[in-house]
Amino acid sequence: MSPPGTFWRFVVFLSRHMPCEECGESVDRSAATSHVCNPERLLDYRMFRMRDEINRFESRFHEFLSDSEGRFEAWLAARDVRRTT
Repeated sequence: MSPPGTFWRFVVFLSRHMPCEECGESVDRSAATSHVCNPERLLDYRMFRMRDEINRFESRFHEFLSDSEGRFEAWLAARDVRRTT
């Protein structure tokens, strides 16, 4: 325990690695300029960042399908698909 009136001093060290802003991969600071994002990882990371928006869309979509207009639109789409096959 520290004596009264003294303050703790914190030392913060910079990490050697930082996440890429585009794909989230941990990249060495010295190699940040030469980093090339993996397309698959880039897509996964973008989907991860959009997860809240995707969940909201799914909720609104299910609400829409539960009312009469949504049920009609679903029936109409299914009918159109059956006609084209």
